[in-house]
Amino acid sequence: MEKHDLEVCIIPTADPHQSEYTADCWKFREYLSGFTGSAGTLVVSLSNAGLWTDSRYFLQAEEELKGNHIELFKIGFPNTPNPESWIIEKGYHSVGFDGSVFSMDNTLKISRLLTQHNIKIETDFTPYNIVWPDRPTFPEGEIYIFPEDYCGEPVQSKLKRLRIKMEEQGSDCIPLVALDEIAWLFNLRGSDIDYNPVGICYAFIDKHQCILFADSSKLKSNTTAYLTANNIEIEDYDNFSAFLEKYCGSNVLLDESKINYRLYKSIPKSCTIVKGISPVTLMKSIKNEIEIAGFRKAMIYDGVALVRFWHWLEKSVNKDGEPLNNSFPDEWTIGKQIATFRKEQKNYVCESFCPIVGYNEHGAIVHYEATPDSALQVKPNGFLLIDTGGQYLDGTTDITRSWSFYRETPQNYKEDYTCLLKGQIALSSAIFPKGTRGSQLDILARQFMWKRHLNFWHGTGHGVGHFLNVHEGPQSIRMNESPISLEPGMVTSNEPGLYRANQYGIRLENLILVCENEESDFGKYLSFETLTLLPYDLNSIDDNLLNREEKEWINNYHQNVYVKLSPFLNNDERLWLKAKTKIIK
Repeated sequence: MEKHDLEVCIIPTADPHQSEYTADCWKFREYLSGFTGSAGTLVVSLSNAGLWTDSRYFLQAEEELKGNHIELFKIGFPNTPNPESWIIEKGYHSVGFDGSVFSMDNTLKISRLLTQHNIKIETDFTPYNIVWPDRPTFPEGEIYIFPEDYCGEPVQSKLKRLRIKMEEQGSDCIPLVALDEIAWLFNLRGSDIDYNPVGICYAFIDKHQCILFADSSKLKSNTTAYLTANNIEIEDYDNFSAFLEKYCGSNVLLDESKINYRLYKSIPKSCTIVKGISPVTLMKSIKNEIEIAGFRKAMIYDGVALVRFWHWLEKSVNKDGEPLNNSFPDEWTIGKQIATFRKEQKNYVCESFCPIVGYNEHGAIVHYEATPDSALQVKPNGFLLIDTGGQYLDGTTDITRSWSFYRETPQNYKEDYTCLLKGQIALSSAIFPKGTRGSQLDILARQFMWKRHLNFWHGTGHGVGHFLNVHEGPQSIRMNESPISLEPGMVTSNEPGLYRANQYGIRLENLILVCENEESDFGKYLSFETLTLLPYDLNSIDDNLLNREEKEWINNYHQNVYVKLSPFLNNDERLWLKAKTKIIK
């Protein structure tokens, strides 16, 4: 920094594709700070440092930053300055960062704000190889064909629809950088990023040509032949910026939140920039009938695996005698065991994110990741939160359940659990007019919590990809306003939570599908279908807090779980599941 005459360096959690999860070679923020969460911005000055992260990671960041002399800034708190304001308040005069891992819109926003205060900005500051001597190498995973039997639409059909959308938005070409968008559009998948079946690449589409920019070593001969047969040219990954520099005279559609600043700078000034959300984002979010059928299959595979896991877990944490193998399992072991049961299922590929297994106080850390050193043993007379997901060729799963291992569950826990369950049922049961946004429905999940002066600070729902990223947009269900309406075919999570620091956390998560409902004189109406198949913990429910409609919803849901999963279970497992889905009267 001193050599570059810089007083401050900003390091985000990002790669050149603005991925939520990144390959190891771009985890510079984690390397410098020791904070392992998937969201956060590190700001380093010549004399101090700060880390900004959201409510999912407050407790985790406090633990991981101990002794690192890095101040934690909690995003969303009234008195928390953003990084730019902090830099201005400290009176710094020069800031550097790597423009290839900052989005176009974020860079322009930072630049506008800082230049108003005469702060010099360098956007080509890349100190990685100097200060990170053991930096991991560029990922070399294969990019492979995702068969039409699973994806449900040929690439030429998708390209035709994309070109129509581009024309409607007044553009004649689009550079694509988001890895899941490229994977979906070309019916390709990869393994370059943990948990996300995507490959590192770029793409460019105009009215006549379509180019995939990827290292040739990542493409086997059958994939190359497939791309050639579909008139998709192949160029080297490192040539993308140079290609954009030569391409001029067109109306270029740019998604400002996804294209990185360095690529944006490489587009000739003679081009007209058309700003807008990438059409692929919305196209991908609306699943076709083959993808929806695949999700339903994946939920059965996942439900069977998790029933077997829960059955094993109860034996392992035995309230009535000695635990299985005379030893209680710990959080780390439990996470591995879930994956073991999933691996037995058809079309399983990998987990869809790092397992979150939190016992007692660890359950209050929203995105807690156990390690062999930090893992607590899960014993009777405690609470457990587990949030996991699987990647199947048929679809992606994401489920959270919370359990009490007390013989008599404490009443305060039952009230918290039932309060969350009531909110989840209310959202699941919603019927709403077409054009409704997720922010308009969020209150349904929070209403019973707010009556008790409780809340949670993460979103209630995120989009889910089809054998793709477990978190995708553009839709969401959260308090923050979003212009994107919920459309039939979208798959979204429904996951209210409650976290009592140093005590326990509770989160209940199902995936729900937006469906057409009925049409009346007042327009078209939509509703949700709950896709996830796993019982709730009856030991944690206070029946007295449920009304008749809520009991009926739970009973119908549990009956559906039993009917769909029992044919794939042995007799012992079926009897166990029957008890877990008994009628609430």
